[in-house]
Amino acid sequence: GIAALAVCCSAEEEGTCSAAGASEGACSSSATAQAAEELDGVAKDMARMCPLVDSAITPYALKLLSVFPRITGTMSMVNLWPADVHPEDFADEYTAATIAIIARVLLGLYKTRDSSYTNVPSEMLSRDDVIHVENIFAPHVDPDGCPNFYWFEGVVPQFLIKRVYLPLMTCFYSALRKLNVDGNRVDGKFDDALNEVDYNTWEAVLRNGKFKSKRDWVMSFWDIAHTWDSNSLWPKQMTDFSTYFNKDEWTDQLEYAIAFHLIGTHRLEAGSWSFQDVAGYENIQLPFRLALNAFAGLEVREGFGRYGVDLYFNEDGLPVLLQTPSGEIVVRGDKMWQYWKFVWRSSLVTGVTLTDHLHFTHFRAANLLSRSIRIAFSPDHALRRVLSIFTFGSIFVNSQAVHVLLGPNHLLHRATPFKDFTKLSHKVPEMLADLTDHPALKVFIDDAAWTALHPRIRELPFYSDGRLVFDAILRFVQAIAGPTLKCEENDRLPHEILALTREMLNETRQANYHVDPMLDHLLTDDFRESSCSELHPLLIKRMAVYMFMVTAWHRQVGFVGDYFGDPSLCSMSWKEGEAFGRPRQHMIMSVINVFTSTRQPLLKEDYTHLFKGLAPELETSLVKAWKDFQADLQKVEEEIDRRNKDREIYNINMSPKVLESAVSK
Repeated sequence: GIAALAVCCSAEEEGTCSAAGASEGACSSSATAQAAEELDGVAKDMARMCPLVDSAITPYALKLLSVFPRITGTMSMVNLWPADVHPEDFADEYTAATIAIIARVLLGLYKTRDSSYTNVPSEMLSRDDVIHVENIFAPHVDPDGCPNFYWFEGVVPQFLIKRVYLPLMTCFYSALRKLNVDGNRVDGKFDDALNEVDYNTWEAVLRNGKFKSKRDWVMSFWDIAHTWDSNSLWPKQMTDFSTYFNKDEWTDQLEYAIAFHLIGTHRLEAGSWSFQDVAGYENIQLPFRLALNAFAGLEVREGFGRYGVDLYFNEDGLPVLLQTPSGEIVVRGDKMWQYWKFVWRSSLVTGVTLTDHLHFTHFRAANLLSRSIRIAFSPDHALRRVLSIFTFGSIFVNSQAVHVLLGPNHLLHRATPFKDFTKLSHKVPEMLADLTDHPALKVFIDDAAWTALHPRIRELPFYSDGRLVFDAILRFVQAIAGPTLKCEENDRLPHEILALTREMLNETRQANYHVDPMLDHLLTDDFRESSCSELHPLLIKRMAVYMFMVTAWHRQVGFVGDYFGDPSLCSMSWKEGEAFGRPRQHMIMSVINVFTSTRQPLLKEDYTHLFKGLAPELETSLVKAWKDFQADLQKVEEEIDRRNKDREIYNINMSPKVLESAVSK
C-alpha cells in the first residue's frame, strides 16, 4: 500500500532513499531511481512530466490553491459558487479548489464536440510512451490529436500543447493531490472528517434553512454551472427518482426500476434461490437477484460502511429480502431495510462505475483498442480510418482518468472509502471476463446464450434495445470487412491485421486481462499459417463487440447523474450506519459525474471525411457502408421511441439519439 512507501532510510549513509524523500528531492540520483520504483505509477508520471513537481515553487502553488475556501463569497458573485453555501461547514482546500477549478473553470470552457473534431490520422503511436499504474498502461499523447478537447486549441501551436500545456496539466494534478495530506506528500494521508460534530454533516450545511433537502443543497452547485455553449454541466435527467420517495422513505419500486429497467439490468440474474424459515415462511423461492456481496472483500478506511448486499426479487420484480455482507438476512419491513437498500444502491452504482465503466469500458476496451490500432496501423490504413470514429478522444480521457481517478489522494480515492486504493488497479482487471465471455455481452453474439436468457430479462430495455443496436453494428462491420479485412492468397491474414491482432492480444496479457481460450493459438508461432477464412468471423464478432462497448455499453454503465443527485439515494461512500453520503465526499463525487458527462460526438453523425484520400473504390465502399449504418441507426432510434410509448419506465440508454461514437469522456 501507499503507507509502505514511507519507510525511511538515510540516503547519505546507506545510499537509499524513501519514496517521500524522492518526492521531495532529498535523494542522490541513484537513490532517487530506486525510490521511484516504489512510487505509484501516477507519481512517477508526474515526476517525469512535471519537473516542478517538487521544487522551490511547490509551496507557493499549494498556498495559492489553498485560498479557494476563503474566496467563495467573491466566486458566488460571478456564479462560480452557490450563494448561501459555506465551505467552512464541509470543505477542505482540496474540495473547494477541485469544485472551483476543475468543475467550474476548466469544464466551463468546454464546448460540445461533434464529428468534425475527429481528425484524419497522420502518425503512428509509440508503444513505450505510457503511464503505467499497476495493470493499466495508458498512452500519454494521441497522435490523432491531443488533447483535442477545447474549441480554442486550433489556434495554439502544437509544440506549445505538447511541451507546455500537457506538462502544466500534470503539474496541476500533482499540486491538487498534495492538498490536505500529511506533509503535502504524494504518499501522505488525508482526513475524511467523519467524526466532527459540526463539520461535514448535513446538519451543518443545512442549518441556515436555505435548502429544503440534501439534494437541493447538492444541486445548488450545478444549477448554476454551464459549459461554454450554455449546456448544463449536470447531465440531462432521464428518470425522476423523486417519484419513488414517499413519507421519508424510498419505496421498493425504486429498486425494481434500477434492477429491471436501468443501470442494474446487465447484472440481474435469473434462477431459483431458496431461503428457509424467513419471515414466518418455512421456505421461500425467489426467481431474481442482483448480488453485490463480492464487493464486500474490498477493505474500507476507518469509519466507512462496507460495500455489498445481495438483493432478491419476487416474480413481480419487487425486492423481498437481502443478505448483508456479514451474511445476515434482512426482510422487507425490517427496521434496517432502508439502510441496507441504500448500501445496495450505492454499491451497485459505484461498483458499476468502478468495474464496468472505468476498468472494463475505459481501460479494457477503449484504451486497448485505441492504443493497438495506432501502433499496428499506418495512418492511411482503411481500418485505422474507420476505427478513428470509435476511438476518438479515448487516449486523452484515459490519461486524465489515470491521474484523477486511479491516482491516490485524488478524486476517486477521496470520494470512495477504499483503503488500499492503488492496488484496485491491480485487482480489478484480473476480475474482468474476456469481452466475448461477459454474460451481458455474450448474448448478443451467441444465439444459444440469447435463447437461454430468462424471457423476462430478454425483454428488458438493455437487452431488447441493445440487440437492435448490436445487430446494426454487426451489419456495419460485415460491410466494411470486405474492403478492410480481405484475406490474402493462400487464405492468409493480411500482415496489418496480423499485427493488430497480436498487438491487442499482447496488450491484453500485459494488463493481466482474461482472454478467450479459443484465441490462445493467435499468439503462437504458427499463427501466420492459420486459416484467414476461419478467423474472419471471429475477428468480425470481436470488432463488433468492441464497437458496441465503446458506444451503447458505455452509455448503460456510464450514465449516473440521475442517481448521484441525491446523497440519500446513493453515494460512493457513507459513514457506517448512515443511509446517505457525507457532504464533502458526495461533492467530490459529483465533480467526477460532471467530468464524465460532457457532450461528445454522436454515433449517428457524418464521419465520411475520414475516408477521403483513400483509393477511390475503397472510399466509395466505406462511405456507402457508413451511410447504410446511419440509416440502420435511424430505424433503431424510431423503434426505441415506439417502444418507450408503452413502457412503464422511460429508457433511451440504447437509443442512437444519445449514443456517442467513442469513450471520450
